[in-house]
Amino acid sequence: MCGIYGFTTAGKNESRALLDRMGEVLFHRGPDGCGAYIDDHMALGHRRLSIIDLNSGAQPMEDWLGRYVVSFNGEIYNFQELRAQLKSAGFRFRTRSDTEVILAAYAIYGEECVRHFQGMFAFALWDKKERTLMLGRDRVGKKPLYYYHKGDQFVFASEIKAILAMGAIARDWDAEALNEYLTFGYIHAPMTIFKNIRQVGEAHILVYKDNQCQERQYWTLPEPGSDGQTEEESVANLEILLQKAVDSRLISDVPLGAFLSGGIDSSAVVAMMARSSAHVNTFTIDFAEKTFSELEDARSVSRHCATNHKILQVSTDSVAVLPQIAWHFDEPFADSSAIPTYYVSKMAREHVTVILSGDGGDELFAGYRNYFNRDKYELFFALPYGLRKNIAGAVAGLLPIQAPMRNMLKYIASVPQDEGQGAPGFYPYIKEDILDPHMLHEFRASDPMRSRRDLVMQYKNHDKLTRMQLIDLQYYLPGDILVKVDRMSMANSLETRAPLLDYRLIEFATTLPVDYKMKDGVSKHILKQVLKKYVPEHILKKSKQGFAIPVGKWFKSSLNSYVKEMLLDDRSKARGIFKPAVVENVLDLHTKGRRDFGEWIYMLLMLELWFQTFMDPQTRRI
Repeated sequence: MCGIYGFTTAGKNESRALLDRMGEVLFHRGPDGCGAYIDDHMALGHRRLSIIDLNSGAQPMEDWLGRYVVSFNGEIYNFQELRAQLKSAGFRFRTRSDTEVILAAYAIYGEECVRHFQGMFAFALWDKKERTLMLGRDRVGKKPLYYYHKGDQFVFASEIKAILAMGAIARDWDAEALNEYLTFGYIHAPMTIFKNIRQVGEAHILVYKDNQCQERQYWTLPEPGSDGQTEEESVANLEILLQKAVDSRLISDVPLGAFLSGGIDSSAVVAMMARSSAHVNTFTIDFAEKTFSELEDARSVSRHCATNHKILQVSTDSVAVLPQIAWHFDEPFADSSAIPTYYVSKMAREHVTVILSGDGGDELFAGYRNYFNRDKYELFFALPYGLRKNIAGAVAGLLPIQAPMRNMLKYIASVPQDEGQGAPGFYPYIKEDILDPHMLHEFRASDPMRSRRDLVMQYKNHDKLTRMQLIDLQYYLPGDILVKVDRMSMANSLETRAPLLDYRLIEFATTLPVDYKMKDGVSKHILKQVLKKYVPEHILKKSKQGFAIPVGKWFKSSLNSYVKEMLLDDRSKARGIFKPAVVENVLDLHTKGRRDFGEWIYMLLMLELWFQTFMDPQTRRI
């Protein structure tokens, strides 16, 4: 795992200084070394975290003929098979690294090379002869890639902060992106919080040539539907695919392990690892608040699979890391499970360099709680949208901000007829109350639900559960889950691999009948059938428990003064985004236990920390 960065050149001496500056802020992504390539047109930089071919895999790397140069972040798991094929086609290899396979594949297949890669990747490949730069990103967006383009200036990097390190790029924030953040808690590609900086989309390539950018998608999810296999056949095939996905991610020249929460997904990964390796290291986070702890389940799986298990407890003191977390995300990010993810990554890095995770299982096999409640308001959605909007909206407007019914009524009033419960995410039930009037007016020019609505319509002929899964796969997974894991693991120079997000597994799960995923009210049915042989029985019967922390409780007690100091500070009020009186009322109602606004408070807190870290001249870090 590494950090990549580069730009169109402005003179070799100046370019080297700029590359060094960009590389410094990405040190955490690659503490084992740095490299640079500069010619009269392009500068490429690389920070390396050594995983494979420790001695000869330095980057940026040139091909044997000297035409192509690549800077690569990630892993190509099928690089050994590809290497054999490309060697037969005439490419001459000089290293054992998967990086050189990218150069060879581009030389043979051109832009279509990405279709041949099984893995997680973000890379920049410079063709000296054609003066063409190609950026590529993996199918589900595990590895980040950002860019800035204006006139003849083009800049790219693994993280936004490296682009900002160029020094002359405007920091105007994007109201449309902020609207999305305050609706979902994250910002999905291609937007970022900065108006002039964009993300390369997952499963996309971007080609820069002659001061022009062209971006296109090279992979899409298959059309949902049964492939005709019986349940028994599907169980057998899933087991084979799962084992292959795990085994391919065990290739490493450095120590590796696995996150183990005690849930189904991480247990599945650990069980498959234990079949292939006699020595498996596992790492678990525990909470002092036992309602949030899955420690005993994790211990049970560890004993069953005979792993070397380590545990770290997270407490309120752990929130002292929030300013550092804000720095690593580069954008406002409201998923509070980033805190335990940071700490479990920090603990794991003390013992291993590569970690396997269970990310993707909930989206593929219907594990989220809201999937169970997909028909909760079905009777209301049978009413005409106009009637629902007028009546439910009017009643909600009469209720105080802390009323429990208010959220439900606002949701019922907000979702059009053809969407029903298929619309993903949560309705931001106090956004309209808390926003300053001028900000609310500006937000009305954008619709954060539009792209999700388009997907709802695309999949309107499929059942509601499938529709919700497909939207989560294309928005929540790449926009929240994978961003969180990448930033928090790489903050600790730890590479994270997700076997359940092998694209062949994704394509397999997409074509499963819905009752193979959720059967008789039980989620992950088919995955549990596979795991019967490999994990303790009680793990398969436990209810879903998210990777959450008790922020609501913490904001009432030990962190109450900190939150008030941050959100009611004169700087925060002067931004003109929120009504200070409403923010103060929300904090007061939460402190008194009148309503749990913990998630909203965390969202506002991380936004304020972002402003202080990246925007305020007096306090910004770069």
